[in-house]
Amino acid sequence: MFDRLLAKSAKDSSKAETIMEHTLQLLSEYERLKFLYPNILSETEWEILRDACYYHDIGKANTKFQNKIRLLEERIEDELKDLEEVPHAYLSCAYMPIETLEKKYALEELKLLMMAVYHHHERKEETKESKTVIEQDLPQYVEALKAEGFLIREQPKKDYSRLVKRPRTLQQLYPFIRIKGLLNKIDYAASAHIPVELPPENLTIYLEQYMKNLNSQSNELQTYLKNHADESHVIIASTGIGKTEAALYWIGNTKGIFTLPLKVSINAIYDRIKNKIGYKNVGLLHSDSYFEYLKRAEAKEYEFEFNLTDLERTKKLSMPLTITTLDQVIDFAFLYPGFELKLATLAYSKFVIDEIQMYSPRLVAFIIIGLKYISELGGKFLIMTATLPPLFIEFLKQEKIPFKQPEKPFLKLNDKGQVISRHVMAIQERDLTADEVIAQGIKRKTLIIVNTVTKAQQLYNQFKEKKIDVHLLHSRYIKKDRFEKEEAIKKLGEKDSTDSGIWITTQIVEASIDIDFDVLYTELSEATGLFQRMGRVYRAREYDGQEPNVYVYTGDPLPSGISETSKYAVVDFTAYEKSKEVLSKYDGQRISEALKMEIIEQIYNLETLGEDSRYVQELKDTINQLKNVLPYDQKDKPKLRDIENIQIIPHIVYRNNENKILSLEEELKNLQKEDPKNLKRKLEIQQQLQEFTVEIPVWAYKKAYNSNLYVGSVSVNRFLEYPIVSYQYTYELGLLYDIDENAMFM
Repeated sequence: MFDRLLAKSAKDSSKAETIMEHTLQLLSEYERLKFLYPNILSETEWEILRDACYYHDIGKANTKFQNKIRLLEERIEDELKDLEEVPHAYLSCAYMPIETLEKKYALEELKLLMMAVYHHHERKEETKESKTVIEQDLPQYVEALKAEGFLIREQPKKDYSRLVKRPRTLQQLYPFIRIKGLLNKIDYAASAHIPVELPPENLTIYLEQYMKNLNSQSNELQTYLKNHADESHVIIASTGIGKTEAALYWIGNTKGIFTLPLKVSINAIYDRIKNKIGYKNVGLLHSDSYFEYLKRAEAKEYEFEFNLTDLERTKKLSMPLTITTLDQVIDFAFLYPGFELKLATLAYSKFVIDEIQMYSPRLVAFIIIGLKYISELGGKFLIMTATLPPLFIEFLKQEKIPFKQPEKPFLKLNDKGQVISRHVMAIQERDLTADEVIAQGIKRKTLIIVNTVTKAQQLYNQFKEKKIDVHLLHSRYIKKDRFEKEEAIKKLGEKDSTDSGIWITTQIVEASIDIDFDVLYTELSEATGLFQRMGRVYRAREYDGQEPNVYVYTGDPLPSGISETSKYAVVDFTAYEKSKEVLSKYDGQRISEALKMEIIEQIYNLETLGEDSRYVQELKDTINQLKNVLPYDQKDKPKLRDIENIQIIPHIVYRNNENKILSLEEELKNLQKEDPKNLKRKLEIQQQLQEFTVEIPVWAYKKAYNSNLYVGSVSVNRFLEYPIVSYQYTYELGLLYDIDENAMFM
């Protein structure tokens, strides 16, 4: 027999934990959660959750598990060595004193407790072998568990099957989702030795001080959300009106999860909240979070180890405020095994979705269904945007999702209290060329935005042929070059900059880079995209001129990236066509914020777009797919994103930096062998290697591979490598390659 019953083996610097020690950790975190958020469960549910924490791991008292987490010399003879290991969660139920618990709980409450324990890890289906283990192995551990202090039955039994079967529909599962999700959250926090939740501080106090330092006061939007913090909202408000501050007022002294479409925007808002507003308990969560924390450590903003703790807390959704990409949280709508933690957490959080119009119809469908589940569990959400397609409102109402929407949008005002005017628009029914821009004069801050990388590269060459200095930015640069270009465009695009210059870009500047240019030349994608692009011109200034400062090119016959037939088109053709039709009415006119919103309403509704448009069909089909997904079923789930990307190193970049790359790769291999705990240095090397990579669609990589353009790879670890691909690359133009005619991506 074992002297101590272990739940966790000794690992690195942490010592082994007994089952009782681990259980007491859970109960401590349970008390923390209950203290911080007492109203998220009823008193009975809190008691069920406490018992689930208490009993969840007692099934680890079995020979196979105890042997597995010990050194070879510490193991004992396994009398049932020919049987497969039975997951400990199932065995925990066999130890639980069901007869006693039946007196404490009603039948449905007891089922809730037993289900939470039984399913707290998603494992293979229970087999008949568990009965043998329960009857022949568990009895020898009863006294040891009692000696540790556990209240269990004298004779373990397999009599729990009637109590652990989960309902099939999501609505019937909601009570289980709360208990099981919070049990997982508490368990993961206790295992990582981090708080299950950090106490939220009142953001309003920080915002008031921030406003005071700026000699400013909260505006109408910010005051509205501050005064209506207990409800869900859909808000339409002008660009630059202070939507971020308004959302923070709405979050107030509760838990907040704030999502944006692009990592650049997320990083900027994270830094702003932490460094300017002064709220420190904010987490940053996206696919590059490790590297962002590392960069800030290198800038001596705070210690790296502290940031790793922050990241661990953020990944476990323990921070009172988290700034994140949507895909990090909304994937619970798949109802995959283990989805309960995210949904249970969002049920007591304030969930902010900024710039919803930037998402594809597929992602909007995930948002709508996700908000349906969150609302039904009692959670609150805030959708904020300057250009809200009414189509989204129609689908929110169809799904009976409760929210409030003010009758009028919130518009940015000038010093005289009048609605600010920033744009005069000219519609040009032809292609956008360098000659078009030159004809209007280029002695100012000129921004050109086109629909595809290929078009951007062509325009760049046109300017260069005419010996005109021009700069290019798009998504197909290696990270090192892209960062340099982003910093350069931001410097020219500062509001007070008096320099002039020409920048050609794609949609990556629509919402990710804070710039203020004098004039915009843009291809038409569709109206919401156009208005996002217009937000990069006279962003923080009023325009009182009569000449156009926005030139919109509708193509001859079509702009780049638009196709009547191709499913790979950048924008749905119907959305483009209807946008062109409506926008043409306003050629040469001043486009106020109110008019922008009116134009959006004219275009993005079911009647105008039509039930058969690709945009509407994709939205409807994905919603229906998600609604038909069975909880815990792994089959036939819709994808979260249309296009999957892969990071590659262009061959010319590899050749020019071969010695450095090989040196980093070798150092990384040596670290894995000699100093595996040196996480900081590993991440530093990975970050340096990433600087040479560029993201391309998986299909483009496969095409390169099949065309013998794959020349090797750089190994990062056993799970990750960067393929080296012989696509052309230059600092000026970025990645160049022949693509299929219909493959028109950004």
